[in-house]
Amino acid sequence: MYFRVFYFSKYLSNLIMKRFLKIIVIVFLAIGTIASMQSCKKKFSTPVLTTEYVLKATQTSAVSGGNVINDGGAEVIARGVCWGTTQNPTISSSKTTDGTGTGAFTSNMTGLTANAFYYIRAYATNSEGTSYGNEVAFTTSPVALATLTTTAVSAITTTSAISGGEISSDGGGTITTSGICWSTSQNPTIADTKTIYESVIDSFTSNLAGLNPGTTYFVKAYAVNNAGVAYGIQLRFTTSFEQSTGTRKADLPGGGQDPVQPAFL
Repeated sequence: MYFRVFYFSKYLSNLIMKRFLKIIVIVFLAIGTIASMQSCKKKFSTPVLTTEYVLKATQTSAVSGGNVINDGGAEVIARGVCWGTTQNPTISSSKTTDGTGTGAFTSNMTGLTANAFYYIRAYATNSEGTSYGNEVAFTTSPVALATLTTTAVSAITTTSAISGGEISSDGGGTITTSGICWSTSQNPTIADTKTIYESVIDSFTSNLAGLNPGTTYFVKAYAVNNAGVAYGIQLRFTTSFEQSTGTRKADLPGGGQDPVQPAFL
């Protein structure tokens, strides 16, 4: 009886051991299969791209772009250029959004400041993150003088007249002051007698007062921005003689107006 129990126990122990070894083999095979599948799984990366040089830079805009050479194995879902006044701009800075996918693209940057130095980089984003192209620097165009014309002189009396100006372009800057200036000598400037308007306006009318009777004056409109002082075309007029003489302005030598080429500071 003892031997039968002994051999049965030994048999049961061997059976359990075989099954345990079988389970261990299955587990190791499963682990190996998973590891093999993981090693064969495709690995992604962020895109590879370059930045185009800046073209057509104006006072407030510029054109650039980029070229996505490799999408990193994952679809490019956003691309464009980003810029700033400090190096290494990112998509948290000002940026454009110019489609998806690989290949070349063009970007239009707007809202820039005149005569400012900018840094720009192309960017591309896929599921792995955002990559940037090489950095490019450029400067926007400087502010130019304003463009304006002088309004014809009217309502001429013995001591006063009316003129003005029309500003057709601010030159890319802010008009700080404008008005008209006049003198008895040609090419008057803002160093002579003048009117002053401090608000930015497209057109203005000015009263010339304190003039002398029977005197020829030269008048020009002017506008000031951070590029300097611009002048409209020069006009000439002559005030009337005293009313008591009965002489009309039209009877005076040189009466009326004639244009003279504009002058700029």
